[in-house]
Amino acid sequence: MTPASLLFALSIMTTTLTFPATAAAQDPLPQDLPIGRYVADARLTFPKFKQDPSISGSLGVATDNLPTRGFGFVFGAHWYPFRLGPMTLGLGGEISKAGRDKTKNTGTETAPVNVTVNTRFSAVSPQVSFNFGSRDGWSYLSGGIGWSNLTTEPVDQPLPDPESGIKTINYGGGARWFFKKHLAVGFDIRFYAVNPQVATATRPGYPRMTIMSWVGGISVR
Repeated sequence: MTPASLLFALSIMTTTLTFPATAAAQDPLPQDLPIGRYVADARLTFPKFKQDPSISGSLGVATDNLPTRGFGFVFGAHWYPFRLGPMTLGLGGEISKAGRDKTKNTGTETAPVNVTVNTRFSAVSPQVSFNFGSRDGWSYLSGGIGWSNLTTEPVDQPLPDPESGIKTINYGGGARWFFKKHLAVGFDIRFYAVNPQVATATRPGYPRMTIMSWVGGISVR
């Protein structure tokens, strides 16, 4: 074998052995990376309260005296144990709390009688989620069975809290987008199907109702 042919053969062998190692060393594309194991959320929530005539009647106020749009906070955490093809299973939950006052003049312009009614809502919501996407952004559907407290009351005649939480089914969906390695923005639309509350000696009854909430904020991992 001539020196030239020997050099040619060695160059072919070097290229063949080096190419797979170089290809393997390349970082995978962002869209190919799986969702991370954990994420925590801190968000604002805007639940829509219903003006139910049975509630206003039990309080002795007009229906339009009841608050309609609340404001509050949601804190949550989720764990993603494994993937099933394009889907990643998540386990976690959220704690939310929101409320709102509304004041209405029940008298006249010359002799006003202002009545303020407060609605407050809090929920503990375990969730199972089905997530679709990659490490830097994914959408999800989630739901679970938890507990909530719902109270509507005149501010000058506060009601005691219920003795126990009310069974509540939560369900909804949303998405997260990571604009930095550990920080994302996200939104969620969530529904809370609250079981009815039976009237007691100290609290009026509440019918079964579903509260829809818009949620938005940040996530960290």
